Amino acid sequence: MDRRTPALARLLVAGSGIMSLANSVTIPFLALFLRRELGLEPAAVGLVIGSSVFCSIAAAFFGGALSDRFGRVPVLLTGLAGVAASFAAFAAAEHLAAVIAANAALALSSSVFAPVSKALLGDLLPAGTRVRWFSHQYLATNAGYAAGPLLGVALGLSGARAAFAAAAVVYGLYLAALAAAVRFAPVPTAPAAAGAGGAARLRGSLRAVATDPRLLVLLFAGLLLESVQLRVSALLAQDLDMRFADGAAILAAAMTANAVTVVAFQLLAARHVLRLEPVAAITAGGLLLFAGMAGFAFSTSLWHFVAAMVVFSLGEVFIVPSEFALIDRIAPAAARGAYFGAQTFTQLGGFAGPLLGGLLLAGANSTAMYLGVGALAVAAAGVYLAAGRLVPGLARDPAKAGVRAGRAV
Repeated sequence: MDRRTPALARLLVAGSGIMSLANSVTIPFLALFLRRELGLEPAAVGLVIGSSVFCSIAAAFFGGALSDRFGRVPVLLTGLAGVAASFAAFAAAEHLAAVIAANAALALSSSVFAPVSKALLGDLLPAGTRVRWFSHQYLATNAGYAAGPLLGVALGLSGARAAFAAAAVVYGLYLAALAAAVRFAPVPTAPAAAGAGGAARLRGSLRAVATDPRLLVLLFAGLLLESVQLRVSALLAQDLDMRFADGAAILAAAMTANAVTVVAFQLLAARHVLRLEPVAAITAGGLLLFAGMAGFAFSTSLWHFVAAMVVFSLGEVFIVPSEFALIDRIAPAAARGAYFGAQTFTQLGGFAGPLLGGLLLAGANSTAMYLGVGALAVAAAGVYLAAGRLVPGLARDPAKAGVRAGRAV
């Protein structure tokens, strides 16, 4: 591999950390912004935040597929430019319609980066190192989240317009750095099927995604997990703001505990987690997610919430790299962008979770909200266990098992 190629991979990983720092000063506190600035009720807050998931799914899926057709770098740079513009729009928004539009634009733009950057890492790196780099990327993301919430509180930016302006500047700087880097680093093109033209290649990617039963099982199980973990900050924000005078500080501490736990646990035990078969790791992670949600349900102080978040976060450490490993395992090289893009269909859970949580909070109480949403993680663990037994290629690495796994074409 050319010695400049790892530098580009490192920049992609570092960019995940930089962007999570900007996101963590803004997105976890969006529910507070909507409640305080616009006076929305819990169910309405959940609907506004959750509805952006539909934009995320469409953008990530087609962004990944288009990166198979037009190249990773142009799609990445376009998405980053859209994120910077969206944060600037948040900073200037005065009415609910403007906030909804900015939130939709942010979801459309930001959702492109994750699948396309993972597909580009797959193009840049040999198969044996990809899971480790996915883990590094997840580690960098959480390192940014470790500092962001407390930094936002310390600077008085929690739910403030200035936070969105600062995020726009950070994204703009990273966009400039990445654009400069790709001018000097070799960027491989995504492998194409022999003789495939542009349109045929795009259709082939979409057809591969739609007809791979293993992928469909992974998407359904992942949707259940994302209902619990994707927007947990929105559930916490509403509950804490209603029940505690220092709710913003508790939320910041809990989200920082989430990121610190992920970083610390990966540094100490990531090698052991990565040795587990992905299905087993995800199943264990789903049970830990439920345990964390049960902890939130009965928490009465800052330290209770922090302890519950530590358990919840351990579940995430087991789940996230393992999900990427399963997708990479079954994805054809020529459709890698589409497969990673399709994984964002699981973000429908980011709509279901806040909406279900908001309804339970409004109709019952916070205990019902946490336990009701958390139960979806147990259901997901059951699906992964069944998939591991019934779906060829998911229970074990086909290469290690000496079995040839079929691939969608």
